Amino acid sequence: PEQYLGVHVRNGDFCHAHTVTVDPKECHPATAFADALLKAAKATGITDVYIATDNADTIPVMRGLCPELVFFFNKEVDRDWLIVSDQDLESGEIFLEQRLFKADLNKRQNHLQEIMVDIMLLARSEAMVGQFTSNISRLVVALGTFLRSGELLPFVSLDHPWCWNGFRPTDFGVKFGKNFWC
Repeated sequence: PEQYLGVHVRNGDFCHAHTVTVDPKECHPATAFADALLKAAKATGITDVYIATDNADTIPVMRGLCPELVFFFNKEVDRDWLIVSDQDLESGEIFLEQRLFKADLNKRQNHLQEIMVDIMLLARSEAMVGQFTSNISRLVVALGTFLRSGELLPFVSLDHPWCWNGFRPTDFGVKFGKNFWC
């Protein structure tokens, strides 16, 4: 489609991060993303949505929550590989980056290409829903704004405002009782 909304839903390593780090990441339910998308669709009149997610189960759930929207996604993404397994949880290797270090070069290159496709398609959307605790969502808004010659890509962040602080503590995390690193 020529015009579409974008949504980036993290349901993999992101949802387990709080078990191994003090970084206060929150895994929002699909209903939170659906509510934001439905509001964006109503405001823009756009019903096509590009969904980028690390969890294949998220796609049919979002379709069920938003039957009036038409979802499309990159079918080339190996989402089964992205699932955090019981073995990953037991070994403490929750983060995708840890698993990528152990993967062969082809797996790493394929994953990088999949991420770049998602980032480019999300950046070209008319509005984006995501979480600014995710580097991908922040990159999408930055690139989308650049592609619009400086006009801000409309976005909804379900957790924190835009932030770039050189990966130092900010007071954005006050609701968690600690500093948020961004």
